[in-house]
Amino acid sequence: MFVRVKNVQANGRRYQYLQVVENFRDGARVRQRILGNLGRLDELLASGDLERVIAQLVEQCPGVRVLRAEQAGTLVVSSDRSWGPVLVFDRLWEELGLKGLLAPLGRGLDFDFERMIFAQVLQRFCEPGSDLRGSKWIDTVHEPAFAHLRLEHFYRSLGRLWRHKERIEVALYERGRDLFNGDLELAFFDTTSTYFEGRSLKGWAKLGKSKDHRPDHLQLVVGVVMRRDGLPVACEIWPGNTADVTTLVPIVRSLKRRFAIGRVVLVCDRGMVSAANLLALEEAGFQYIVGMKMRNLVEVRDEVLGRAGRYHEVSENLRVKEVRVDERRYVVCFNPDEAAKDRADRQATLEKIELKLAKGGLKQLINNRGYKRYLAVQRGSAAIDPARVRQDARYDGKYVLRTTTELPADEVALAYKHLTWIERLWRDLKDVVELRPIFHWQKRDNVKGHIFVCFLSLYLAALLKRKLAQADLKLPWDEIIRDLSALRAVSVALGGEAYLLRSPLQGSAGKILAALGIKPPPLAQPVSR
Repeated sequence: MFVRVKNVQANGRRYQYLQVVENFRDGARVRQRILGNLGRLDELLASGDLERVIAQLVEQCPGVRVLRAEQAGTLVVSSDRSWGPVLVFDRLWEELGLKGLLAPLGRGLDFDFERMIFAQVLQRFCEPGSDLRGSKWIDTVHEPAFAHLRLEHFYRSLGRLWRHKERIEVALYERGRDLFNGDLELAFFDTTSTYFEGRSLKGWAKLGKSKDHRPDHLQLVVGVVMRRDGLPVACEIWPGNTADVTTLVPIVRSLKRRFAIGRVVLVCDRGMVSAANLLALEEAGFQYIVGMKMRNLVEVRDEVLGRAGRYHEVSENLRVKEVRVDERRYVVCFNPDEAAKDRADRQATLEKIELKLAKGGLKQLINNRGYKRYLAVQRGSAAIDPARVRQDARYDGKYVLRTTTELPADEVALAYKHLTWIERLWRDLKDVVELRPIFHWQKRDNVKGHIFVCFLSLYLAALLKRKLAQADLKLPWDEIIRDLSALRAVSVALGGEAYLLRSPLQGSAGKILAALGIKPPPLAQPVSR
């Protein structure tokens, strides 16, 4: 809607009329319709009616009234809260069907279970930390339903959330199939560890190999299955001393039992590989693409890497060749850039060894695995062994995959490269939603519920990144949260009336809202009491 000046020729003279009009679409064309005629412009100006009409219109416009009051210093501000993250993540929350799914699960509780879980998910993005910290943070967010949530609700909601974990995961998987038309043809699996701060669940949390480099803390092992498009599917939790190689079979059984999936190829790293695991995958009817250890497995070291054959170029930094040993199919991958880096790193190591040998540092060399593999040691002396150096050079820039699929070798290699998404997933899990450290220690289900909250946060983060990528927006995560958090909701009072003001969009906030199809709220709007 806008004001238009209409020029009219009559009796040899030109007149100007003020009209209120609006655009509307008529098929493929945009037309205009007149909503009202204000009169001839010269007569309105001569009589002063134009100023009176404008003043009366202004009085009906909350935005202008509030702006004038702000300039005059007569506004009374009652609150100033963050609004942008709620607008964005609540839209994704609803799109995934989580609002409708979680609301019935809170029956019998004296608080809004669905809003409580959403608040905890949102906290992972904006103010990660303990529940006590979260219970104070929700007072800084513009979401009216948060006003009724208390610290005790944080605690009481987690156990119930965990008890419905499998139902929620299946619902998200089915929703993802509907929204993105993607079946679970390729499933990527990896694990990480997360530690506890302070007291923890002894007998369940264990000391183990820490991927956080905190071997002094009790920990848990967390595994996540992810789809080809980067969206998580399911998460599982094990005691902290669980070896990676023992987590694969439970995951396979869980996928088979819970998800209505047909053909699926499981992709995982070499840390998951054992003869028992590969057999379990085959018995479950899953095909696989797995990374293999090159130095310790005789068949890979001697038969696969020793087999002659030409590499096929897949991309600038990826070449592949296929090797079959009996019924087993391998794909050898070669990265020229990584090979050059491996050669340079080895040469630098050899130079350090020569320097230390010249200084008599034999004991230091023998006790260092990185140095020792190049040395021939005899009767208290050592020297660089050229045969060992040549043997090490065979691995430069290479990695070996084993697969039961009949996919072309280049597709096998590219599928395995998707595991870098899992690595990015772990960075997001620990850095974006700050999974670690865990502060819950009183109840086991609370700990599991906290981890599942992080999983839900991760799902929303992956979905947001997907939508931004579709809009050709590549934004750092900290910039996304910063610009969204700068979108504020300010509650003010003017003349006995309450108004809600929206701060101007800053940075990338407008582009993010547009990518999700969210129309920014009005700059000012009255609030009914």
